[in-house]
Amino acid sequence: MINGTRFSLKYIVIIYNKMNFVCAIYAAILFFVLTPGILLSLPPKGSKMVVAATHAVVFAVVFYFTHKMVWRASMMLTMPAKEGMRQQEQEQQQQRNK
Repeated sequence: MINGTRFSLKYIVIIYNKMNFVCAIYAAILFFVLTPGILLSLPPKGSKMVVAATHAVVFAVVFYFTHKMVWRASMMLTMPAKEGMRQQEQEQQQQRNK
């Protein structure tokens, strides 16, 4: 069980480094809002597969054009904490190199 916990924490850290929490929440909310029948339903009389495919394309297009804006806004909100963390990491690396 402990090894499984370490394994999952390792991947959580990797995911966090690649995508911050605000962007993950944004993607989840956008996915929910663009679910068929919540905000819109395209095409109106299409089969389940056609409707699902259409909403997948709409989600991909909206996310593609807006995720950088959300990323930049979230980085401006969290920049001081990130800078402090970078400085601590640099100090630790310098101590290791001595």
